[in-house]
Amino acid sequence: MQTINVWKIATESQIRKAEVVESIGQTDTERLLEDVLTTSPELLLPELVLVGRQIETPGGPLDLLGVDEDGQLVVFELKRGSLTRDAVAQAIDYASYLAGLEFEELSRLISQSSGRSGIEKIEDFGQWYQSQYPEQPVSEIGAPRIMLVGLGVDERAKRMVQFLAQSELDISLITFYGFRLGAETLLARQVEVRRPTSTGNRGATKSANQARLDKVLTDLGIRQSYNALVSTAKDVFGDFAYQWPNPTGYSFYLREVTASGGPTNRAYLSLYAPEDRNGKIQILLHARAMEVAGRETLTDLAKTMGTNLVSKSNGSGEIWIDGQKPASDYVKGLTALAQLIAAGWKSKMDNQSTATEKEVPEIV
Repeated sequence: MQTINVWKIATESQIRKAEVVESIGQTDTERLLEDVLTTSPELLLPELVLVGRQIETPGGPLDLLGVDEDGQLVVFELKRGSLTRDAVAQAIDYASYLAGLEFEELSRLISQSSGRSGIEKIEDFGQWYQSQYPEQPVSEIGAPRIMLVGLGVDERAKRMVQFLAQSELDISLITFYGFRLGAETLLARQVEVRRPTSTGNRGATKSANQARLDKVLTDLGIRQSYNALVSTAKDVFGDFAYQWPNPTGYSFYLREVTASGGPTNRAYLSLYAPEDRNGKIQILLHARAMEVAGRETLTDLAKTMGTNLVSKSNGSGEIWIDGQKPASDYVKGLTALAQLIAAGWKSKMDNQSTATEKEVPEIV
């Protein structure tokens, strides 16, 4: 197994000297690795969101399951020690099992497994996914990536992963090493095998999503009423919003600016028609909508629609209405709600623009 050494550069009396940082035995690192990776998933991948831990599968419990910044599932096989060929086989077993599930089965498995062992609760994985990755059709989430993580790796396992990666399987391998510096514990991360460059096309199928949604609405007998409510929201948001259908509803996205200064679309409002709610329509207010519109005002608006605003632990809110009733019963309230979100979003963008201008130095 490869050995990693770390040195601290000490400066005493203007003399720079390298001092070895004490490495931690595997046993100590094992105890903290999985918990640390759960609370700090960015150690594994940038913008990774973990959606499951110790998920039960026919081949045993899957250590960690996440969704990467591109909306692709990632299976993580963690070994409290060196990775071996058995770990490679186990990771492929988990990934092949998930890839073979129908989306409804996959969604149910993730929703049921979330909310424990430090993982955020996801009530409906399909809805959650579509709100986070609007341009990726949830029904085409595809086969998961594989990432093996351990405290070292033996040569046979590394050779297998390299061969699989060269054969275009999306598989990677990273190792961690622990060190102690005074009272602090340091972790060093080494990428042993990188994921292959993706050549696949995971393009969106908006028309397919729309066709499935139309069928759901027709089967529930609420298509006319639902479409009237969607049109109401479209009229308010106008060209500012990007609308996207998914198999159980319609979401509205407003343009924002990322921390790096690039444009992005973020979900603010969704209208969902779950198949198991007997024609009830969920008006989902994403956390950013709750923030810009104000919880108290939205609570009052929900009451004018004859219902209540239910606040969720992730900062979002939901309002349930009866899709069997005429859309006219809710149009006024939904119009006011959408106007409130649009005004709050515009104010947020104006404030961001002003703040950016202040950060730019004057050129003389």
